[in-house]
Amino acid sequence: MKKLLAAAMIAAAAPVALIAAAPAAMAEEMAEGEFKIPTPPPGKGQILFYRTGGISGAALGCAVFDVGAEDKLSSLGAGKYFVLVSDPGPRSFTVKSLETKDALTLEIEEGETQFVRCKIKTGFLSGRADIGPSTEKEFRAKHKNPKLVDAEDMSDAVRQANYPG
Repeated sequence: MKKLLAAAMIAAAAPVALIAAAPAAMAEEMAEGEFKIPTPPPGKGQILFYRTGGISGAALGCAVFDVGAEDKLSSLGAGKYFVLVSDPGPRSFTVKSLETKDALTLEIEEGETQFVRCKIKTGFLSGRADIGPSTEKEFRAKHKNPKLVDAEDMSDAVRQANYPG
């Protein structure tokens, strides 16, 4: 337990020395250095999932699933995001942790980008993953330099949208 706590404290306090090159679809930046959210492909909508950072639950991931699916779409580490391209229509997602399971249903619209935030709340034995709707304004307030989830933490479908080519 002491090692885990020490590792979490070091990770939270360590400055980021290097920034990895962003994938092509996510690398667009505006002149002032503001991150540009890509537009969804024609006939599709998209959801930008992100995880807030912070000390609470820093060592835990927020695994996002389609409701009823066994394979995760992606895991969100603290301060990370990913984009999921989707057909229009209703779509339900869930996050799971040792203590809880939380779900969210969205109505995906063509050409629209929706935002979903995952937080790790304090639990009795472990952190509790909490998923909820958000806004672009809230996402930008939390992420000045957003960091994409590593490719190995994404399903094939999510990886293709975030790491094309």
